[in-house]
Amino acid sequence: MLEVALALVILSIVSLYFLSYFTNSASQSQLTNQRLSATHLANARLHEVQVMEFTQLQALASRPPGTLPDQIKGPYLLKAEVSDRSSKYPSNPDILYVTVTAYWQPDPSQGSGKYRHHVSVTSAVKKTYMSAAGGNAP
Repeated sequence: MLEVALALVILSIVSLYFLSYFTNSASQSQLTNQRLSATHLANARLHEVQVMEFTQLQALASRPPGTLPDQIKGPYLLKAEVSDRSSKYPSNPDILYVTVTAYWQPDPSQGSGKYRHHVSVTSAVKKTYMSAAGGNAP
């Protein structure tokens, strides 16, 4: 009888371990899905900004902080910023850098406007010059 009770205790401990693993796995899967959704939304917003006129983006970049209006898509807050500088690349007057950050899960313990998670995507926008023939230069 003692051996059966001991086997049940060991079996219970092992099954609790696996149960906690599956619970953790579900929450990690949810966070991964949220991160993927945030990345897709940030990329979509980045493409919206990239099709704007270069002169309009230049005007935004020349005024600090160079931000566009925020967008709210479901539980996500999207912030876009245009800059003429990047810490990773040398400065070039014909290139602007656009960074879109998607935030989600507000964190009330950190105060208003703070979020638990965020994803950022950055891309460059290059000025195009029109040739005398009316086409884009290479």
